[in-house]
Amino acid sequence: MLIDARTKLYLLLGNPVAHSLSPPMHNAAFASLGLNCAYLACPVDRGQIGTAVYGIRALAVAGANVTAPFKEEVIACLDSVSEQAALVRSVNTIVNRSGRLHGATTDGEGFYLFLRRVDPAYTTGQTVLVVGAGGAARAVAYTLAEKGAGEIIIANRSQPQGRALANLLTEQTPLRKSSYTALDGRNLAAVLPRCRLVVYSLPVDVPEFNEALAGLDGLEKNQILIDLRYKPEQTGVMKTFEQKGGHACNGLGMLVWQAVKSFQLFTGEEAPVEVMQKAAGSGYL
Repeated sequence: MLIDARTKLYLLLGNPVAHSLSPPMHNAAFASLGLNCAYLACPVDRGQIGTAVYGIRALAVAGANVTAPFKEEVIACLDSVSEQAALVRSVNTIVNRSGRLHGATTDGEGFYLFLRRVDPAYTTGQTVLVVGAGGAARAVAYTLAEKGAGEIIIANRSQPQGRALANLLTEQTPLRKSSYTALDGRNLAAVLPRCRLVVYSLPVDVPEFNEALAGLDGLEKNQILIDLRYKPEQTGVMKTFEQKGGHACNGLGMLVWQAVKSFQLFTGEEAPVEVMQKAAGSGYL
């Protein structure tokens, strides 16, 4: 890779970021298309995201991805955001447009592209359970609602946050049925049997989810759980879900597809999907 005065720089802002597969994916894509660009992961201390964004402006950085814990906080630092990013209060992609910074989210679209490949039988009108209500969960739930989900149930520890997301979906999308349920074993066990898709967005395995699964006789083979985490390869939640008869996969494929959509926003070029998938080690296209 040639680095010179004309190299366009792209960053990943978050904490932690040392484990991220975004740099190898984007740098492989730049090299594949012969683009004079480079992508670096930059850890940002809590409370310093505004300073980091100021650096994007000052150094004319071409764009950035944003990951936890800054997807919501970064919005106040930008000049504009997409309609969806504003509604779900989550930005994972920043594009520098001649000094004006525009934010967008590719999490929801990336998830949906992955879902249609890992589960081609998924159709509209399905009941979906979303566990968690953070930035990625909000983007995914919004996209599923826009794409024709029949019902979305939000399970979250914070009732106000969970209810707010459920209300957002019915107020701002075509979805007509959305509700909140408490994140406890009894309530989860009551809704899991009728959910065709489960989106697990929490950063750790919570005992309440495993407790709910333990109380079920079993799951249907067509029930699928997608854990948005991609490390470890098989989480405890995934293992328990499969032991009960369902199918589970991690979020590595989603990571690839959200990166593909970010790459297109960054460069205006069609992303070399297979190159990025190979760089990430993902088995899903």
